[in-house]
Amino acid sequence: MPEAIAESRPTRVTFFEDRAEVTRVADVSVSDGRQWLRVGGMTPLLDDRSVQARVVGDKAKVLAARVTRRTRQISDLKPERGDELFRIITEAAQRLGLLQNDMLRLSQRAGYVRELIDGWVDGLTAPRALLDTPPTAWAEVWQLLMARDVDLFERELASQEELEDVHEKQHMASAQLSSESTTRALFECFVEVQVESVAANDIELEVKYRTPCALWRPEHLARLHRDAKQPATGEMEWTTWGVVWQRTGEDWADVDVAFSTARPAQIASAPLLNDDWLQKRKKTAEEKKQVVVQMREQAISDAGGGSGEMPGVDDGGKPLEFSPKGKVTLLSNGQPRRVEISRRGVKAAVVRVLMPERAQTAFLRADASWPGDAPILAGPLHLARGGALIGRTLAKFVAPGEKFETGFGPEEGVRSKRGVREERETAKLTGSQTITRVVTLHLSNLGDEPREMTILERIPVSEIEGLEVKLTDAKEWKLDKDGYLTRQVSIKPRANDVFAFEYEIKAKSNVVLPF
Repeated sequence: MPEAIAESRPTRVTFFEDRAEVTRVADVSVSDGRQWLRVGGMTPLLDDRSVQARVVGDKAKVLAARVTRRTRQISDLKPERGDELFRIITEAAQRLGLLQNDMLRLSQRAGYVRELIDGWVDGLTAPRALLDTPPTAWAEVWQLLMARDVDLFERELASQEELEDVHEKQHMASAQLSSESTTRALFECFVEVQVESVAANDIELEVKYRTPCALWRPEHLARLHRDAKQPATGEMEWTTWGVVWQRTGEDWADVDVAFSTARPAQIASAPLLNDDWLQKRKKTAEEKKQVVVQMREQAISDAGGGSGEMPGVDDGGKPLEFSPKGKVTLLSNGQPRRVEISRRGVKAAVVRVLMPERAQTAFLRADASWPGDAPILAGPLHLARGGALIGRTLAKFVAPGEKFETGFGPEEGVRSKRGVREERETAKLTGSQTITRVVTLHLSNLGDEPREMTILERIPVSEIEGLEVKLTDAKEWKLDKDGYLTRQVSIKPRANDVFAFEYEIKAKSNVVLPF
């Protein structure tokens, strides 16, 4: 069995939606015949079934490959660090012994001086003490005793402070030695490769495997640049990044990176379809007498798109791979890392859009067709005008050549107020119902320049017999099959204008309207 471990270096990482494929290379020396080689540097999380190995060139060939794992206890304490801490603890212990002996001697001397002071006091109070000895002699002795007592007190205090400092130093060194000597489990993974060589050679062994705890998602930035002379046209600078997270335990330094939309772990076979039974029943007599109408908001379907801040990678059904330029370093810290994939300019038509039913302010919108062979992948989209960020939204999937629109926030200087007037009438003989609605829009231009914009309104669309919706008065308004009304208007500077349209809802007597 192989004993020596050949350390490998990562050269390429391909990120998928929920995993990554890592390519590592190791330089090893082989002898003549068959032998096992052990390659290290892999994460213990790798998928054993995904391991592939090959020899670069024709100096040898790979016969088999397998994964082995082991756990060993290690300590972060280096020998020189341990020797230093032991030296500090030993020197501190010796110094503590000396200081304790010095403090004992100082305490004995201080006691002897205090006995002398007590004797001086007793002698001074004895009869005829001042007659036998001059007062100057008593004062001189007192000063000597006081000086000696103060000196011993200061030496005791200094020794006590030094004793505390040395004790604290010893305690800190002991605590560091205890914490750094603690062992921890190290989980290691190796790929053992059996190779066959016809002669002794130095070969380059390549190992490829997949690992979880690594993924990527697309993220975009759309920056709008407008021409002051031609405000109706502009250019979007569209930047796409691959945002990477990885916590595999491996640090990938200076590697080639690729971002793939393929799903290698997904089942490739089509699912079986179950029977979907449709049943019918006869209406009751009460149900035959009337038609109940339900009103709903219907979203107009378009190309795909995700939900949430970081949706899954949507490629429209065709696996794609993006390879940014240059090498990248990716650390195993679980933090997001942005890698630029592409940057391109897109010509766009810039319009102001006003939706009075939803907002009182006009919004800036850029309409464009996506060039190139690769689509826009669904993901978070940051919006900017010139050098200023103005907000964020979600980009939907846009196929190559497909038309798409991007909103760039509210356009200052335009305000609107919407009013609806409704009249209801029921025929006395037939019982037919008629609802007439007049929508009036009051627009104001607060700026010093004329403002051109597109007004977007809507009316109900009938899907049943016996209910008719008809646009009766809407000059210069355009109606499409989905019930959307559009009109191009221009408002003079510091001016107000009024726009209106009218529509009718006619229903038979047996139709129950929801409004």
